[in-house]
Amino acid sequence: MRRIMPVMVLLLALIFGHAVVKSTAQEVMSQSEATSEVSKLLGKMVKDSQGENLGIITDVVTGPEGCVAFAVISYWISDDTQKRAAVPFGALFCQEQNCVINVNKDALDAAPTLVSEDDLAERKLAGDIYRYFGVRPYWTEEETQ
Repeated sequence: MRRIMPVMVLLLALIFGHAVVKSTAQEVMSQSEATSEVSKLLGKMVKDSQGENLGIITDVVTGPEGCVAFAVISYWISDDTQKRAAVPFGALFCQEQNCVINVNKDALDAAPTLVSEDDLAERKLAGDIYRYFGVRPYWTEEETQ
């Protein structure tokens, strides 16, 4: 009986260790797949609901929790002036060739100004941008559940 107990403990440790390694590997793999999917958004054309070109997705910003929070859209407001706007990821409907957002160019231009992606870490500014585009901030959804 004394010999069986250490063997059982060792066997359980090996089984548990294998499960932890397998779970960690699956998590890393799913994060890698998500990163691959998000990177496919870069360079996509963004159009309004009438099909007018608004700009191009030049960056994607993740929130502190690791989820995709914003797509950064670059667009021209004049021949020599380019502007960037952060759009909540939930406000975009992406297809194979482009993404669609339910605002026109004037509304996009009037969106809260994006100076730096670091500004988006500030919950108030991020929340203001989400509300401007008519999307509930993802972090408030978790709090209400």
